[in-house]
Amino acid sequence: MCSTRWTKVKVELPPHLRTYLKNLTGEQADRWTHLVRSPGRINLIGEHIDYTGGLVMPASIDKAIYFAARPLDTPEWRLHAVDLDQTTVLPLPIAGRTGRQWVDYLAGIGVQFQDQGQFLPGLEIVFGGDLPNGAGVSSSAALEGGMAFLLNILLGTQLSRPELAQLCKRSSNTFLQIPSGIMDQFASLNGLATGPIVLNCATLAFEPVKNGLNTYSFLLVNSMVTHDNSDGAYARRVTECEQALEAVRNTYPSVTHLSAATLGQLDAIKESLSKVAFERARYVVAENDRVRAAVTALEAGSAVEFGRLLNASHVGLRDEYEVSCPELDFLQSQAIALSGVAGARMMGGGFGGCTLNLVYSDRLEDVQAVLEQRYREKFHLDCTFYPVRLAAGTSLI
Repeated sequence: MCSTRWTKVKVELPPHLRTYLKNLTGEQADRWTHLVRSPGRINLIGEHIDYTGGLVMPASIDKAIYFAARPLDTPEWRLHAVDLDQTTVLPLPIAGRTGRQWVDYLAGIGVQFQDQGQFLPGLEIVFGGDLPNGAGVSSSAALEGGMAFLLNILLGTQLSRPELAQLCKRSSNTFLQIPSGIMDQFASLNGLATGPIVLNCATLAFEPVKNGLNTYSFLLVNSMVTHDNSDGAYARRVTECEQALEAVRNTYPSVTHLSAATLGQLDAIKESLSKVAFERARYVVAENDRVRAAVTALEAGSAVEFGRLLNASHVGLRDEYEVSCPELDFLQSQAIALSGVAGARMMGGGFGGCTLNLVYSDRLEDVQAVLEQRYREKFHLDCTFYPVRLAAGTSLI
């Protein structure tokens, strides 16, 4: 299992954050007592199966949210969301949700520590960074993980990184009422610069995966759309998977998680499922198998096989899980037709957001130029591009 040591990293705060801290206090950033970097994540493959106990292959990236914190004598948190240009004061102890989403992400983490009997100290916390919001790189998980990491250090609770990920998931599920899995927070907190991790979401066992694709880069293409028909869609997928698992267990009681089922078992109980639930379950089982195959392909440095698996994942998300949209399908189909693109798929919750593309590094600029032009011609929208590098998980600066 990967190490959970509390290493420090040598990185600089983004210039706009340093300027904000200087204007706020008249002091340089290094005068603040704690500085934390909390990265976003990409998920190479294994989409929408973390909440079914499946295997996923996420990686932390070089774009992050940065926190600067210092103690206050008053029982409150003064919170500064620099990128949103918003500030709020949260009285302590935390009584409940505030109705402001970004505040509640931080408050929920504080509540988890309160529930463990911890006395929350007064703090001034400034945060911001270069992590694009709404691009499917899980800025919310970076926000939760960074806050949990910070409080863990300040309170001396000595929770491991996997335990902090579980704490973040509880906050999302119970405080924010979001029925999410654990992958995003786990990847942000436990990621490695050398390659992704493969995580068993049922047991939380995880291992590093060697990235053998040295001449290829991961490129995110943001469709810049979010469709209204995604409202409640995530929760419905969770419910449909729960219904499928119940039907599987009626015949195969040893199957503890839907991802642990086989295609043969699904076929055997097909008549007891609605068509929709069967399609969702078939995607889940097939995607879990694709993650296993992707580990082998990545470590062997086979861009052809890894790209094939990305393409198959997109087809499953589009046709069986039904979380894609015309813009994502267009970006994916156009990308895989280009020279230098080994494979592509939609990434994240769906109905908008990004595609993840495996691109030969020397072809990055050409691929971006073609996709930008074709997307504008088709949808009269400008997509945005984020070439990403893998980077270490949440760390002290």
